[in-house]
Amino acid sequence: MCNRLMKIRIIANPLKEWAKEISDKLRKILRAAGYSVVNGKADITICVGGDGTILYAGYKGWLSGKILGIGSKRSYICQLHKSNWEKKLFEVLDGETDDVFTLEYEIRGKNSKIVSGRAINDIVIHSNDYRVLGITAFINNKKNYFYSDGVIVSSAIGSTGYAYSAGGKRLKHTSRLMQFVPIAPYRRKFSPITLRPTDRLKIKADRTCAFILDGIYIKELKPNETVIIKQGRALKFFKGVGWYEER
Repeated sequence: MCNRLMKIRIIANPLKEWAKEISDKLRKILRAAGYSVVNGKADITICVGGDGTILYAGYKGWLSGKILGIGSKRSYICQLHKSNWEKKLFEVLDGETDDVFTLEYEIRGKNSKIVSGRAINDIVIHSNDYRVLGITAFINNKKNYFYSDGVIVSSAIGSTGYAYSAGGKRLKHTSRLMQFVPIAPYRRKFSPITLRPTDRLKIKADRTCAFILDGIYIKELKPNETVIIKQGRALKFFKGVGWYEER
């Protein structure tokens, strides 16, 4: 049932015409139903444009309250499809939510400012050129060393994307497990590992490389910098994540 005091924020991908059209129509429908549509902090955030729109909104700190996505057939996180979202909108908004756990990271280096943040899908460390990286990874203080093009650390909801394509396991999106997946490890000397919620991961690379958050390039990672990753807090997503796999 509609709560007339409930605030909803709509975030549309400005590069997709269909997303702009849906967001305009969505705004009118919600206001007619008694919701307050706002531009700031809200009880519900609706992202229109696909999974990337949700991930970018998360990176920018725009997500608040319960989260709903409208996407295409390629979407995994989005609960509604752009072709029939109107039919199911209020059914989803009146429904329950799932806790989806994120990743938290810190980048620490000698004589450098600590950089920290959160990822919804994954954190990637990747070579900037054609040469492999020497990766040192401490899992709960146990040292591992191997050569690869880089590594992926994924949350459960992100495990079906890049991590899975690189050989990791597919996890249920509500799982509290994480994945640590090497990218093309030299002679396959290091295999993907499933991490528990309490596990702590520290990663260093022997050369300058790229640090990427949910598909967004963040910075150059220096050899004297260490990335510390652990499970982050949960976001509340309306039920329906991964809908296309259930058909």
